[in-house]
Amino acid sequence: MKYRIQPATPEQAPEIARLIMEAMDADCCRNFAGPHHTLADFHRLLTRLVGMEQTQYSYRNTLTAMQGRRLAGIITGYDGKDLRRLRQPFIDATQRELGRDFSRMDDETQAGEYYIDSLAVREDCRRQGIASALLKAFIQKHGYNQPVGLLVDITHPTAERLYVQTGFVYKGDAHWGGHAMRHLQYPVKCAWCLGDKLSERYHDTEWGAPVHDERLHFMFLLMETMSCGLSWKMMLERREVFRKVFADFDAAKVAAFGEADVQRALRTEGMIRLERKIRGMIANARAFVKVKAEFGSFDRYIWSFTRGRSLVYPTHQSREVTHNELSRRVADDLKRRGFSYVGSTIIYSHLQAIGVINDHKTQCFRYRELLPACTVVQGE
Repeated sequence: MKYRIQPATPEQAPEIARLIMEAMDADCCRNFAGPHHTLADFHRLLTRLVGMEQTQYSYRNTLTAMQGRRLAGIITGYDGKDLRRLRQPFIDATQRELGRDFSRMDDETQAGEYYIDSLAVREDCRRQGIASALLKAFIQKHGYNQPVGLLVDITHPTAERLYVQTGFVYKGDAHWGGHAMRHLQYPVKCAWCLGDKLSERYHDTEWGAPVHDERLHFMFLLMETMSCGLSWKMMLERREVFRKVFADFDAAKVAAFGEADVQRALRTEGMIRLERKIRGMIANARAFVKVKAEFGSFDRYIWSFTRGRSLVYPTHQSREVTHNELSRRVADDLKRRGFSYVGSTIIYSHLQAIGVINDHKTQCFRYRELLPACTVVQGE
């Protein structure tokens, strides 16, 4: 059954509280309730906290998965630096209403991460991808500025496997509430890739890494120029189709293509069937081969524009940049050499892809990994 992810409302507090209790597990809930009160008492207390605005369990900190009008799952979290302030209403309420003192409770998070407090899916709604969707939505909403963190009980390997498959990485061991835990974090990434596994894998392993292999140069140039008027995600999805059509990105072989190869490409399943672009890629391959003959390699040619340096522009951090003086200069030279579909915007994107320009956001883990090999440039 289909579901949609959306912010919680105060009216959903009783159901949200029930799911948070499922995430806590029965033993934990009984400990909070104490020997003189029931789980129903604790549920009523938690319901009130969910309905408030400034608590760790607040509906304002919660995303829901809805199947029609039915609440199927929830994820609740907050900025780690706010933990003690948001937890105080819980400490006050449990002491006042249940006679329990949790004022010395261990901190489960801290400043420097956005913390997932609770993730739960109704038992009859599981194995539908809801937990994964909630995690991805939470990361997309909060994971662009600081890591998203959580604690997972070492006795819950299925939950840990879900987090690792989503992209969380082990940061260390922890203890909370008498339980041995693992601290996992989802590293900060550039916002454009969040929520799509293929885009994230490309971002994490390729985008912005300096390229010096001739086939990779031709591959990225081909994909960038094919993307003109289309989406980059589509290019990533069709990469293996392009590899099949364009001779494993061997520019010399593509340069020798004739009419039969054009028609073969047009018949290939999954290929973008735009004849003018296919012919343009063949023409670009011929121009690519000429550049190699003149400079010894396309790699030497393209990196000559920056004297072999990867560039970082601090001014790009505060605004979206789609072209600059460098991309205009490279685009003009490529056009002069017979390349097509190489406007300054396409070439700017290409320079980002092959690592000539490092435009990862400063908070992104890849920015820090690539920075040592970069030169900081003032200006555009």
